[in-house]
Amino acid sequence: MITINQLRECSMRYLDSQSIALIYMLKVLDEVITVDDEVIVYPKNLYCRDKELTLYLFTTNYQLLKVTYDLNEVQLVTKNLRHLIESEYKVGDEGHQLILTFADEEIISFHPKKDTILPYVKEFNSQLLLICRYLQEQSS
Repeated sequence: MITINQLRECSMRYLDSQSIALIYMLKVLDEVITVDDEVIVYPKNLYCRDKELTLYLFTTNYQLLKVTYDLNEVQLVTKNLRHLIESEYKVGDEGHQLILTFADEEIISFHPKKDTILPYVKEFNSQLLLICRYLQEQSS
């Protein structure tokens, strides 16, 4: 399971642009919400140095937080998951994938094979399973 504390440790390992972005993103999260073990995090593009890192957090009150960092600015967007109209989980030759479709027609796609590098794909697949269970529990 990927946790906020693991991301904190990861941000301290290297001194590159992604680590700096992660430090700023986590700082804003700490100021805005209480992140505990109940929050499920999906760090899209973590370890992909040529892609922009985006943190997705699924909170206990059925909110989806999207955190980005661009040009020295952290942006935090909150979406109510009650506006989720479809979640589609796929497992196949291309790996695991989760696609979320919202009422406002926004589509968010999680695809571990594309969202991280090879040594971490299995861990990201596990995060997708946690998110699927979370969505099933919340919708019932």
